[in-house]
Amino acid sequence: MSESQPETSREHYALLVRVTTRWSDYDMLGHLNNVEYYRYFESAVLTLLHETGLDWRSDPVIPFAAENGCRFLQPVAVSGHVDVGVRITKLGTSSVRYEVAIFMPTQDTPSAEGFFVHVFVNRKTGRPTPLPEPVRLHFAQQVNALTRGELRRVEHAQLLPTTPSADA
Repeated sequence: MSESQPETSREHYALLVRVTTRWSDYDMLGHLNNVEYYRYFESAVLTLLHETGLDWRSDPVIPFAAENGCRFLQPVAVSGHVDVGVRITKLGTSSVRYEVAIFMPTQDTPSAEGFFVHVFVNRKTGRPTPLPEPVRLHFAQQVNALTRGELRRVEHAQLLPTTPSADA
């Protein structure tokens, strides 16, 4: 994102993930604590990754957070939830850049905008490796959906794979 980028709205994101807020997410002024913005971004990105079938607890290729950032636009006041928009803006050989935004339930303009970069690495070596094909295909579908103006909602963030780990 750049300073000259026009303001975005909900329809600029292929995926909107509802994230439930907690009382402890807010400071004594009733504003969302800064660290929570990043947690909400991560929750939405992990929800998208969850859809790919990737099991980052055991798969040989895993995502590694390489970079992230946030631009605070207006305070997020106490509410029962926020919507977090996710769009993929760069799909590389071994990396992906997501742009994310936090929306209050009744607002179409974001309270915060940010980005998150994952580099996919070999679990054993820690070296970058190409995205697994199911991940690449799902991400490409997200890019195409946004191009067609399709918006999808997920009502509950999905943070972990739903099948028990072999080590459990």
